[in-house]
Amino acid sequence: MTTEDLWLATLHDFNNLLAGLQGVLDLSDPRAPLGPRNRLRLEASLEEGKTLIAMARGLALGRHPDPGLAPWPEWQVGLERKLEPLTQLFRCPIKVQRSGGDASAPWPVPGLQDWAVAFTRQILPWVAPEPLRLETQATATHWIIRWPVDAPLPAALQPDPSPDCPRNLAAYWLRARMRELELEVGATAEGLSVRLRRP
Repeated sequence: MTTEDLWLATLHDFNNLLAGLQGVLDLSDPRAPLGPRNRLRLEASLEEGKTLIAMARGLALGRHPDPGLAPWPEWQVGLERKLEPLTQLFRCPIKVQRSGGDASAPWPVPGLQDWAVAFTRQILPWVAPEPLRLETQATATHWIIRWPVDAPLPAALQPDPSPDCPRNLAAYWLRARMRELELEVGATAEGLSVRLRRP
């Protein structure tokens, strides 16, 4: 990814963001305050804008929040809070649950959470408006997140992405962080998954 690639992706994504904000305003009554649904959609769009800024900053500067560990209940609540804007934009309920494994194992923050949110954003068009479930499991060697959905692995995360795969901030960021965190991403008949090796 070159500096020009990053600029083009940033301009493209922010153009889409502004179009989304304009859409909320166009669908609202100009003579009345925003209704609850449009207000939530507007807030969700603004949160997505903040996420795009963080992605662009991370790609440009190579700086990311210091990693840490949190108990699974705290990690679950934090991830669901970060997913909330997506539930508003796509009108798709999202639930994070533990699926076996080591119940006492702490989970890494914020890197794996942020990656899971960005990845979920990429596959939601194939899922919404049906509910989406993220299944988590901590084994002796890995932290694992599964998306049991009938959706393709995003083109940018394919082992050999094609030259015409999406060139947006999320695609660049997901791939860059996948390499930095050494994430193992895969697709099976049961759905999509990501694995992060435990230290």
